[in-house]
Formats: sequence, structure tokens, C-alpha cells
Amino acid sequence: MKNRSLIVASILGTSVIILILASSLIGPYSVSGHERRLYTIGDQDYLFVVGSMNEPAFVDDKSGVEVFAWWPDPTDPMNSQANGTKPIEGLTLKTDITAGGKNMTLDLEPAFRDPGHYEAVFYPTVPTTYSYTVYGDINGTAFRDTFTCRPAGESEPTQDNSTMNVSDGVTRIGQSGGFGCFESRADVSFPEQYVSNYELQQMLNGQGETSNSTTSMP
Repeated sequence: MKNRSLIVASILGTSVIILILASSLIGPYSVSGHERRLYTIGDQDYLFVVGSMNEPAFVDDKSGVEVFAWWPDPTDPMNSQANGTKPIEGLTLKTDITAGGKNMTLDLEPAFRDPGHYEAVFYPTVPTTYSYTVYGDINGTAFRDTFTCRPAGESEPTQDNSTMNVSDGVTRIGQSGGFGCFESRADVSFPEQYVSNYELQQMLNGQGETSNSTTSMP
């Protein structure tokens, strides 16, 4: 009986270790489907990884803008999983979301128990091109840059290590990857065809207009 208890305890201990290791591998340093840009802001380098929350996401899904901010590893600065990479806490950032000819401004709030991760939740309502302009004061320098989603089927851009002056005191020195635009659920809905909340509202508005025109006829 004692040996059996020892075996069970050993199995449970091993399982816990495996879970800890797995969570460390898929934690905040593993970000796929996002765009990463390396900047020199003032006299320091920053690695920002930006994309949509809960990718891949569809219209009417809970999603949002998320930004991962890191002090990059000098030996491998574009790699957010490099050993010397450290999360940057305490940033005050906002994002302007542009889509369908409309704009919305949200605060990027620190994610719960995930240092260096900032997020702003929203629900996309139409399948179109979304742009996220991230801005704020960083180490006394005004930072502002825009990240735009890639339509479905568009190939991911290759890494670009060219230098680009973004604004006074901000230079982009590296760029790679990208994030996809929100897609309609129509092509993946089953067994019934999915109708988005926006499409449903348009249908109801159309019916209301037809009803009003019929009522007003002499």
C-alpha cells in the first residue's frame, strides 16, 4: 500500500512539472499571428508585438487589440523568446482602431498576471480591414505607429531590417510577421448559415423601411 502511494505521488509530481514546463512554452513569449517591430526610442531598444486577441478570430467574436512590450535580447532582438528578453511593465498606452470608415479610441490595459502584455477588448462587427494605431509617452518620447491586418490568403511579409524614422526620437529598425483580418463566419458556419449581428440589423432596418413605405401609401 505504501509503495502504491509513493508511485501515485511520483506520477502526480511529474504531471505538475510537465504542466509547468508546458505553460512556460506557450506563455507570453510565444505569440503567433502577430506583427513584431523593433524600435529605438530615445536611447533604448524596444520590441513590440501587436495583433488581435484570440486569433484566429471571426466577426462577432470577443477580440481586441493586444500589445506585448519587451526589452529585447541584444544578441537576438527580434526574437521575443530569446533568453535575455524581459517584459516591460508600467507603460501607459492607447489605441485608435480604424475600420469601415469609423474610429474608436481605447486604453490599452495591463493584462492580468501577464507582465508586458497590454490589451483593449472590442467585438468586430464586419469583415473588413482593421488598423490599430498604438501611441503613448515612452521614456519621455512621444510614440505613435500603426499596425494593419492582412486579408485572408495574403502571404506573410518577410523580415525587414531596414531603418525607418517613425517620428522624432523613434526609429524602426526591424519588422516581421503580421496578423490576419477578422473573417466572416459564413464560410465556416454549420449546420445553418450564420448571419452576423450587423447583417441582421440591416435586414431589420430594411423590413422597417418597407413597412413604413407600405403604411404611408394612400
